[in-house]
Amino acid sequence: MNRVSDHLLIVLAILFMTTQLSGCNHTEDSNIDPTEAQVAQSVKEAQLLGDLRLYATTGRRATLPGISQEESEQAKTVCGVQYMTGTGDAISTTEQREKRKQLIDFMTSYNRVIFEMCKKKLAD
Repeated sequence: MNRVSDHLLIVLAILFMTTQLSGCNHTEDSNIDPTEAQVAQSVKEAQLLGDLRLYATTGRRATLPGISQEESEQAKTVCGVQYMTGTGDAISTTEQREKRKQLIDFMTSYNRVIFEMCKKKLAD
């Protein structure tokens, strides 16, 4: 990996952990979904870095959450792929299962936004 992608992964990991750890700090009347806020921030970071790669799982069969099977190859070609750590097949605790679900939810929303950006950029 190059320095930009290493930096992006570190920034995204820090953002994800910060969001998870500070999740109980929001007020009850807040209508902002923490995952969506995190996605918006991560998309902004990706744009600033010029890195519009999609996230893929690291299991035996890598998938692109949020991208249909039919569009998967186009998405890989147009956007590129980066693998999200912690999304492999081996899950041994309930905590790991919940953490993986949160990562997949994040990846699904992030990939949908980024894929639309890639397609728009391609059309321009």
